[in-house]
Amino acid sequence: MPFTLEQFEILAEKTLHFLFILKKNGEVIAYNNRCETLFTPSYIGEVKYITDYIIDEDVKIFKGAIANLSKENSIISKPFSFVTKNNMVLALKFNLTYHDDLIYATGIDTTEEYKEHRALITLSKLTKTGAWYFNPKTKEMYWSKGCYYIKDLDPDVPMTRELGASFYPIESRARLEGYLDNLIKNKEPYEYTEKIISHKGVEKWVKVVAQPVIYKNEVVYVNGTIADVTERHNYIKKLKYNEETKHLALKGIQSGLFDHIIETNMVFYSSAFKKMLGLPLSQDFVPEEEFRKMIHPEDVENALKRHLDNLNKTGNHYFNYYRLKHHKGTYHHYEVHGFRRKNKKGETVRMIGNLIDVHQKKLDEQTIIEGKSRLQAIVNNAFAYTVLLDTQGKILIADKKSLKIIKQDFNIDPTQTDSFFIDVMPINFKNSFVHTFNEALKGNTIKKEIERITNEGDTQWLESKYTPIFDNDYKINSILVSFHDISERKLAEQAITEAHLREQELSNLKSNILSNFSHEIRTPLNGIMTISNLILEDKYPDEQNQLLKYLEDSKDRLLDTMNKLSNFSEINAIHDNLNFEEVDINYIVETSFREYKYMADSKGLNYTLELDTESPQAKIDINLFRPALNNVIHNAIKYTKKGAVDIYINSEISKKNIYIYIKDTGIGIDKKDFDKIFEPLIQGSVGISRQYEGTGIGLSLSKRYIEILGGKIKLKSKLGKGTELIIIIPRHL
Repeated sequence: MPFTLEQFEILAEKTLHFLFILKKNGEVIAYNNRCETLFTPSYIGEVKYITDYIIDEDVKIFKGAIANLSKENSIISKPFSFVTKNNMVLALKFNLTYHDDLIYATGIDTTEEYKEHRALITLSKLTKTGAWYFNPKTKEMYWSKGCYYIKDLDPDVPMTRELGASFYPIESRARLEGYLDNLIKNKEPYEYTEKIISHKGVEKWVKVVAQPVIYKNEVVYVNGTIADVTERHNYIKKLKYNEETKHLALKGIQSGLFDHIIETNMVFYSSAFKKMLGLPLSQDFVPEEEFRKMIHPEDVENALKRHLDNLNKTGNHYFNYYRLKHHKGTYHHYEVHGFRRKNKKGETVRMIGNLIDVHQKKLDEQTIIEGKSRLQAIVNNAFAYTVLLDTQGKILIADKKSLKIIKQDFNIDPTQTDSFFIDVMPINFKNSFVHTFNEALKGNTIKKEIERITNEGDTQWLESKYTPIFDNDYKINSILVSFHDISERKLAEQAITEAHLREQELSNLKSNILSNFSHEIRTPLNGIMTISNLILEDKYPDEQNQLLKYLEDSKDRLLDTMNKLSNFSEINAIHDNLNFEEVDINYIVETSFREYKYMADSKGLNYTLELDTESPQAKIDINLFRPALNNVIHNAIKYTKKGAVDIYINSEISKKNIYIYIKDTGIGIDKKDFDKIFEPLIQGSVGISRQYEGTGIGLSLSKRYIEILGGKIKLKSKLGKGTELIIIIPRHL
């Protein structure tokens, strides 16, 4: 039974729900008395838009919700927050129902839940924590926003167990997945701290805690938390490192530890220290005056002055040095390093520190100074450029000539300023320096030849030598780099090499020409001699006609070779006997095409011709052009075992020229042999294997003939893929 009007009015006014009737744009048409708590008294009766009372951050959400309402999507549930007339924030969860172009809004008070939710979000952000759960039955994985923030992931991304595991290093995933599987099986909670790589690639450390929810002795849910403990982890790591450092430092200074109390003028020394200086072991504190007697008489005055200056200066560090009498009766060099503790007036009241025996260091320094001066004298009087480098590549010593070049080119004096050799060398030296220097550091002596341009613009060749220098323990402590000028030797070597190459090239050319010429004459002659003997001996009477045909072929080949050689030798005389006439290029090319069709068919090639529809005309000497074209077609068929030989004419791409293309799928020509292919008595197969017979003159003659007619030949080819020769001749206009 439906509500009566009276019942509906009572229900609307007595309920704790907030009821609104709104237009589609959010304008308020009606509301119940409960809603008046949302409005200040001055607004009662003048309420226009509900968005006037919603907090700013929820206005956009409200407008988006009512915009999505329609007949198909008539109910939407959304929470919104209002500021009441008492300046309190009230959180309401509304059901928005769309009907007849009106919105019926029913809201319930969720303020307490809202406060708790906001507090949890704030706490999650402040503590960098998140909550999660996993359903073993449905495999559902839920993350709170805090989990997403820790992983730097968009909260709208659906979460799965696999995605959660993907943030851990690959080597850790199986172990961490095992924790969850073990919890589901054994119902035991777990926790661990592990490294992750967030979605943005940031390395973090997280602590994960998991608890099982058990129903009828079976895990039905796993509840857990995750916390970002990166700062804590790094702090503990740093603290541990500092503790180790302090322990090592104390261990390192144990033998020379002292504690000087300024007020009593007493000094405490460690046992090992007292043994080293010959002080009484039974006496814990030694007066400063006793210690001062041990200082070398020549050092006392300056040492005391430095001591007093140290006590009065700002800061806390103390440093002094002097010679002390050793227990063996000799004096040793020592350095004092300490930390001064001050009172409120800034006066030093206590000092703790270490006395370091630097006697051997002083002796070594003196030896080095003496050795360096001797070495510098040797270096300066040598014939080479010489530079001594430490193991980092810094210049220790350089001869006068090298110093002059460095100062001149880089305005740096390595004797005054620490300089790395790689920073003061020519650019082309740097390419090989690092590798060569590293090889020398491995104990190898390396030689390199380097070319440089002098300030005068001359080319200078240097032979560099990198020699490792070893100390007494056979450890490398420096690298000696020397440069010898070998410019004269290099120039002589280059001249000899170039002469040898020219001689070799001429020798190869001569051998190649003689070899080809000899082959092309000898082959048909051998055929003639062999067949003639067979005919004279009458051994094969039934094959006389075939032998005669072979004899005729050998004769023709020999004549063809001699004719081409003759034509090539008389090519200069051709200019005086040219007979130009206007011809149809289609007709000339088609005639040559038909002449070689039998040859292409016998090899089973796809042999095609495409004529030009414009029938282009050219003014040429037919007797010169035809053999040139025939040679090119013959070569294309000859060097193609299978595939196709295509010929086509095109006069559209140029108003001045006619293009004749002869394209095959034969053996092709290596790019480095392009220039050679048009040289007389040179074949593409020379130097590899001679698989194809021919004079080696044909293409050379073709090129000469076409050039005499005012044209040219272009070549496109790829080894093993085929060749395309393009004959270009002037069009007759």
